[in-house]
Amino acid sequence: MCSRYTIIGTRLLAEQFGGPVLPPRYNCAPGQRLPVVTTDLTIHKAVFGLPRQDGGRQINARIERIFERSYSRRRRCLVPMSGFYEWTPVGSVREPWYISSPDTPLLYAAGLTTGDFFLIITCPAVPPVQAIHQRMPLLLPIDAGITFLSGGDPVRIDPPLQIIRVGIAINHPDALDDPSLITPPDRHHWW
Repeated sequence: MCSRYTIIGTRLLAEQFGGPVLPPRYNCAPGQRLPVVTTDLTIHKAVFGLPRQDGGRQINARIERIFERSYSRRRRCLVPMSGFYEWTPVGSVREPWYISSPDTPLLYAAGLTTGDFFLIITCPAVPPVQAIHQRMPLLLPIDAGITFLSGGDPVRIDPPLQIIRVGIAINHPDALDDPSLITPPDRHHWW
């Protein structure tokens, strides 16, 4: 489940789709207003997570299900991200990992939007992500992303990905939004 991510390549986002250069984000979390690229190829801000009847938020949808009737009223969008977080259980603690592409400062995840809300489309994980989680965001290069926005099938082209263990500060949704979240933990303070 992709529940948190970063947007560091904000200058590139502004160059590709116009608009101001936004400040980098290191802790994009459900419930926050975040940038998405909509079908008119412009950047809009929307809340991460579609409201559910039980009061929660739906933050992901499986690619295998997006053509079902329940998703037919949603519009396509791209979710810009520089990387995303996943967790593995280690005893009673969830060990956080940061996944990014060493070659690409900005990735685009396929998404769906309705009104002022959006979710991220997920797909089966590929190496090296599958070593820590079975699902990951459906990442699209910019050309495939634009094709997806115009109604074409999402063509998955996975960039080379790297995984690094990061400190447990990201385990808290209200963690400070700064670059320390994506650095390896200090070995002297590892739990």
